[in-house]
Amino acid sequence: MAKVKEYKGKPRRRNVCRQLRVIALIMFALLRYYLDFLIDKLFGLYYNSKVKIIDKPQSKLVVESVTTLARKIRKREVTCEEVVRAFIDRIHQVNSLLNAVVDERFEEAIEDAQALDKDIADGKIKQADFDNKPFLGIPFTTKESTACKGLSNTFGLLARESFKAEFDADVVDKVKNAGGILIAVTNVPQLNLWQETFNPIYGITNNPYNTTRTTGGSSGGEGSIIAACGSPMGIGTDIGGSLRIPAFMCGLFAHKPSCDVVSTHGLTFRTGEEKNTMVVAGPMVRHSEDIIPFLKVLGGENVAKLKLDDEVDISSIKVYYVTDPKDPKVSPIRDEMNKILLRVVRHFTQTNSKPELVNFEELSYGGKIWRYWMTQEPDTNFNRDLTNREGELNSVVELCKYVIRCSDFNIAIMFNLINGLLPAENEEWAVETTNIIYNKLSTLLGTNGVLIYPSAPWPANYHYSAVLRPWNYNLFAIWNAVKFPVTQVPLGLTDEGLPLGVQVVAPPGQDRLTIAVAKELEKAFGGFVPPFEM
Repeated sequence: MAKVKEYKGKPRRRNVCRQLRVIALIMFALLRYYLDFLIDKLFGLYYNSKVKIIDKPQSKLVVESVTTLARKIRKREVTCEEVVRAFIDRIHQVNSLLNAVVDERFEEAIEDAQALDKDIADGKIKQADFDNKPFLGIPFTTKESTACKGLSNTFGLLARESFKAEFDADVVDKVKNAGGILIAVTNVPQLNLWQETFNPIYGITNNPYNTTRTTGGSSGGEGSIIAACGSPMGIGTDIGGSLRIPAFMCGLFAHKPSCDVVSTHGLTFRTGEEKNTMVVAGPMVRHSEDIIPFLKVLGGENVAKLKLDDEVDISSIKVYYVTDPKDPKVSPIRDEMNKILLRVVRHFTQTNSKPELVNFEELSYGGKIWRYWMTQEPDTNFNRDLTNREGELNSVVELCKYVIRCSDFNIAIMFNLINGLLPAENEEWAVETTNIIYNKLSTLLGTNGVLIYPSAPWPANYHYSAVLRPWNYNLFAIWNAVKFPVTQVPLGLTDEGLPLGVQVVAPPGQDRLTIAVAKELEKAFGGFVPPFEM
């Protein structure tokens, strides 16, 4: 029987098409790389002569960890008033350059500290009471969009200008009940929805490492003032990187907890009753030892499910890593970011079983699935929220008003309005892709694995340049979409003096693993580096 000749035309055409796609992607990546390089050069020509340097602090207390300050107060080596005054003085020293703090209660905070000192001296506060109030006498800050009774609560919206909060958000109340003394609230983007912190009420916030660079957003005011040592700890919030982006840009530790652990009551318009939300509140600090005590206070009784007191054997943790998720909307990741991530991997090569490279195609869709889940956020109507829920904005009309310079909103809001006019993501595809990522990583990481993931294509960029690269936050937003806990870890500075870092990711409920890895990396790489010479 004669052998039938196999027709190979179609497979060959498929191979050619595949090769052409690869070539096209490479050319696109090269084009993006050089375009980003050109953008930075042009912005640098404008900004480089405008850099201002912040002075070193007058008191050494402000560089201490929260844990150290609390111990010194407990042992009566320092008074609550001395600690509070040191941070208030530091804010006075740096805020004119940073524009991070937008409202304060300095006099009241000093009075609170004096009252605590009197109670300690009179014996009303005993040693055992410090266990119930781990932050007794410790000052703290939070972002302006988190309700603090009597302080500014505008969300950066002109419709809420001069608005003062009438109550404390649950997270603020919890820190106060733990002995913390609120000293100020810090700047945010309009309605928290941008990766840089500026708004028409309070202006733009500067990065203490380089005042021409962004602090990130939306917790950018927090990132700036904590890094400048004007606050020892701050409460940030995160729906698409809002906690971790500023922590990365400003060289801090931050932790995005597992969902449904920390109350959302009092965060912008949140009532705390919303179900299945991506929004979380979490700690921002300079020292890794402060993360767990802070998270315990924020979570209250709910934090028990995280088993934060369980001992973690760092040498037994399985480490996986991603160097580039290949999201086509994200700028190419530069050498300095790739090198620091690989240094982390090499560190664990010496202490753990060999780290494994992960390459899931679905990770490249992080921005798309986050965009879908934003449309599913409970009781959220972006166009209505912009009017302080007193009407509903017409996107087209507002875009036209912006063109003729008659809008109350900035360019970041225009991007969000345009995004709302674009075709929606396919629901079936978005849900399926989210589930694939969730299931693959949950199975891979289990209860003893972490994923090392890039924080950004490069360190803190120039002010406003994110407008030309608006999707780089996808590297953060993907973890909101799948609701995994993440710890942002600082890893020293670049040759230009800008912070480096990586994200450490784990499945829901495994927060203790990412925090343990953060502590290990702090020991290995040095952790927070001040933006000034001591």
